[in-house]
Amino acid sequence: MDAFFCPNRVAIFGSFKEFALGCGVIQNMLDLGYKGRIYPVSQSHERVMELDAFPTISDVQDKVDLAIVITPSATVPHIVEQCGQNGVKAAVVVSEHFAEAGKEGARLQQQIVDITIGTGIRVMGPNTIGVLNTHNGLVSNPYLFDSHNLRKGSIAYSSQTGIAAAQCQPLADRGYGISKMCDIGNKCDVDEVDIINYLADDSQTKVITMHLEDVKDGRRFLTAAKNLITKKPLLILKTGRSEAASKASASHTGSLTGNDVVYDAAFKQIGAIRVDSWQEFWDIPKVFAAQPLPKGNRIGIISYSGGAGVAAADTAAKAGLTIPVFSDSTLEKVSRLSPRKAGNPIDLGPILSSAYDPISAQEKALVDVFNDVNIDCVAIGMYVGRLAPKDYMIELFDRVIPHVSKPFTLWLYGPTLAETQELARILEGRNVPTYTEFETAVKALGAAAQYQALRNY
Repeated sequence: MDAFFCPNRVAIFGSFKEFALGCGVIQNMLDLGYKGRIYPVSQSHERVMELDAFPTISDVQDKVDLAIVITPSATVPHIVEQCGQNGVKAAVVVSEHFAEAGKEGARLQQQIVDITIGTGIRVMGPNTIGVLNTHNGLVSNPYLFDSHNLRKGSIAYSSQTGIAAAQCQPLADRGYGISKMCDIGNKCDVDEVDIINYLADDSQTKVITMHLEDVKDGRRFLTAAKNLITKKPLLILKTGRSEAASKASASHTGSLTGNDVVYDAAFKQIGAIRVDSWQEFWDIPKVFAAQPLPKGNRIGIISYSGGAGVAAADTAAKAGLTIPVFSDSTLEKVSRLSPRKAGNPIDLGPILSSAYDPISAQEKALVDVFNDVNIDCVAIGMYVGRLAPKDYMIELFDRVIPHVSKPFTLWLYGPTLAETQELARILEGRNVPTYTEFETAVKALGAAAQYQALRNY
């Protein structure tokens, strides 16, 4: 599996006309700073983007670790066979029109499977954009994206769709610190178990989030996932719950999604954390990457709005969190700032609008809640606007963060989307996981508490 994520030599098969997908892969790799050797394989070009091209894989003098194939589906089995015979360890087949497209495509896909058995080459896909490793610049994605859209980090994202990729998502803007990304496509060979086993021992990855349409081998999956979860958390977005979605999945990757009740029970049995939407797929892992695990499930909720605090409390209860009463010491301190708003959830709105020195008053309230002996984690909802401008908020958190040892998440809201997004990017750089919804910020802490309880069990 290392050949997929850490190859030293990569061969690329495809069209190398201007703006063609073969050139897209090369450009993305160059932009990300890939330091290995790149070999375009083409019978119609001697040079591609200042790189020497070769008519066949046999003409490449060096031992190639990874092949990236973006050619018409009918040509793919022969290319994969030639790669296997020449000692190539792995191939990412980006090409489409295989099992997801009908009987002829399924026949071609089976040919690839037979070749992997005969030659030992491992194949990811077909119908995939493949892999990304932010730590070495390796990428098989043929669709051009800005390298600034990636933020190196410790979250691994695996999916069965190309929408979970750098050309489709504002990854850096949202603060997703990525170690690896992988689209396993039709998974004719490499599947979710191979990815789980690889990432379980990947020192650059702290948390794995996986989108699944189906599971190829339930027994293997359960064994691998149980082993992984003893080391790091596994979050799963399982789609195909409805009959309509199941049919759509079959036409997308050829997957048969199965009974969702069975999947749900299996995930609970192994301790995987199920997420319910693409937004949660992306957002919830941030708390694992940036914050320590909570020691328990007692949450403190801080907001500038009483109504938002009540809604967050509802979400907390559904997420398995408890909302304790603050200690007498905390109640006494906070009551001096806002006598009517000292409970949990706590409403800091009156402090913002009436205190002589609101930044100091809020700092004291935040630190008091974080230090409360009855609290294990904190969800904060904060306004950003004319009464609390961006620079003000940065100063506040720069003063508070050094005094914080418990995990917390932050929801930012206000009348100007650009200002809240800019502040979120700045605070993400300070390891503050920020969210676009208070509910998701609370759910993230619920997931962290759930995983900690599993580890303590």
